[in-house]
Amino acid sequence: MSDLNQALSDRSDLRIAFENFFLFLAQPGYWWDSKQKIAIAAATRTASSCDLCALKKNALSRNQVLLAHPETEDLSALVVDMIHQIITDQGRISESQIIALAGSGISRLAYVELVGIVVCLFSIDEFCRALSQPLLALPQSQPGLPSQTQPENLDANTGYVPMIARDGLTEANQDLWPVGFGANVIRALSGAPDLVRQWKRLAAVLYLPLEEMGNLGQAATRRLNRMQMELIAGRISALNRCFY
Repeated sequence: MSDLNQALSDRSDLRIAFENFFLFLAQPGYWWDSKQKIAIAAATRTASSCDLCALKKNALSRNQVLLAHPETEDLSALVVDMIHQIITDQGRISESQIIALAGSGISRLAYVELVGIVVCLFSIDEFCRALSQPLLALPQSQPGLPSQTQPENLDANTGYVPMIARDGLTEANQDLWPVGFGANVIRALSGAPDLVRQWKRLAAVLYLPLEEMGNLGQAATRRLNRMQMELIAGRISALNRCFY
């Protein structure tokens, strides 16, 4: 049995969370249809080995590199460039880029949904890479149009994208974060609530559930204690130059 299959057999919660995300990926979203969502996922997977991204990242200014990513059947070159930058050079994402996306028809809420898809898939893929296993196959797209729905009580005064206000959860979205919590790292995706839910499910199995963040000892469901987990997380964050 492969390392990945062994891990998934020992941890059914991992298998269920991964399967749930791929089922979600195959369905139409808020602002992207299922073909576009899967195209976003596919572009995410090509970013790490992209020669153009390496040039842009090493340049003093990304604008010095005048070459553009090729568009795909479902995504414009501007969208592909943004997907790649989220993976390879996220520290230099600027509001002017978000405005440029909006000018091309990709609203800030559509950008939120895009970021959520990229982040969730990358988390699963990095798990597979850590075990030297092949990446899981992307699903087949399902028919349907984007819902174009947005949550209530959006606040546009923090960061580049609208977020649900800390105390603005309605009955439909009360599961997004615990009362009194609402950290920006969670709220950042709240313009697309289902992406918060997907991110939480993955974070719960790959790291810790939000409800256990205050447990500084050892969770009953983990073999590593919290100090060991944070040592690994801190080292990876340093290697990835995580500014957050």
